[in-house]
Amino acid sequence: MSSKGSPSGRGTVAVLGAGLVGLACARALQRAGFDVTVVDRGGPGEGASFGNASHIATASVIPQATPGILRQTINLLRDPAGPLVARPGYVAKHLPWFLRFIRNGNPATMKAGSLAMAAMIGKAWDSWLPVLDDINARHLVIQSGALHVFRGKAALDAAQGSYAFRRDLGVASERLDADAARAIEPTLSPSIGGAMHVPSMGYVTDTLSLSLALVARIEQDGGRIVKATATGLDAKGIQTEDGRIDADLVVLAAGAWSQAFAKQLGVHIPLVSERGYHVMLPRESSALRVPLLLVERKVAVTPMEKGIRLASMAEFDVPDARPNHDRAVPVLTGLDGWAQGLDAEPISRWVGPRPSVPDSRPVIGRAPGAPNVLLACGHGHLGLTLAALTGDAIAALALGRQPDIDMEAVSPLRFR
Repeated sequence: MSSKGSPSGRGTVAVLGAGLVGLACARALQRAGFDVTVVDRGGPGEGASFGNASHIATASVIPQATPGILRQTINLLRDPAGPLVARPGYVAKHLPWFLRFIRNGNPATMKAGSLAMAAMIGKAWDSWLPVLDDINARHLVIQSGALHVFRGKAALDAAQGSYAFRRDLGVASERLDADAARAIEPTLSPSIGGAMHVPSMGYVTDTLSLSLALVARIEQDGGRIVKATATGLDAKGIQTEDGRIDADLVVLAAGAWSQAFAKQLGVHIPLVSERGYHVMLPRESSALRVPLLLVERKVAVTPMEKGIRLASMAEFDVPDARPNHDRAVPVLTGLDGWAQGLDAEPISRWVGPRPSVPDSRPVIGRAPGAPNVLLACGHGHLGLTLAALTGDAIAALALGRQPDIDMEAVSPLRFR
């Protein structure tokens, strides 16, 4: 099995990972003139890309680690019905990651991280829209704006500082009382405390269809999608259980499994598996029009083509651990007090691992000591939002050009 001998003259690239990040990288490299082969053990777009909240999360410019994060984490872990679960054995194995995460929760580090994230996320739409045109998928993404909904007015009052900080970073928002919020989203309960309207946000109506649109265009232009289990990776290709795929360049975009493959190159990426859960409700269960974030409950609600998606949870455990859907039930139920129809019987349930790093920024760049390997991993909650931008950056690196983002902010060397 080989992908050597590119007729394009640019060379060949093997991409490990067929999620949205890997597929966006493959398509950007293909448009740059490379012959691409994408390798994944599962179907394209069937991993974390399939089940995310489906938000283009332009408001997520503040890192997960903020001042007071240790106290917040302890309180969340004490709540048996809360959205945070950390398996003791997994935490012990990855203790340096969690310690680094807690250390990042200081004002100076948070501010620097927010500036870096805002600079990237501010380019998300400019990166995605040309891709959507290229793959004829504009209809799958809606620039609708979103509502961050608060059950209590006190919580809404307390959050105003964080939204003011976001506005300083270029993310517009407007405070709405309950009536004004219901004018945008009539399904909201009259008893909510209010909401923040974030007009720059949007959502994907069908995440799998978005992945498959990328696949169709890649294959149409001569690229290959190979379903195979990778066992190794080096600067000259990818080893699979079915044989070797040789290439001039390799892109590591294997999501929550990226750390193990990077380790084979002698590269340490502090990356852990942060598993998220969702349930799908029947589309007719709610007349929801715009995506919501139920802030105190930490649940994202999205009106997708095939149903209403409720997504939440941060479960730190091995990526392939047995799903614990019963644990997610108290988080993803009892939401009728927020919006009508959110307590309907689910038609499906899902779990998948986010690839999370302690500073909430992706890892993009050449692998230290292996410059023919390009890293595109560690996107955490922002894989969908930053997939197209990551593809642009990887293609620029492959062409020997400077990407249009601050590469120091996403460099793998920042963890040394």
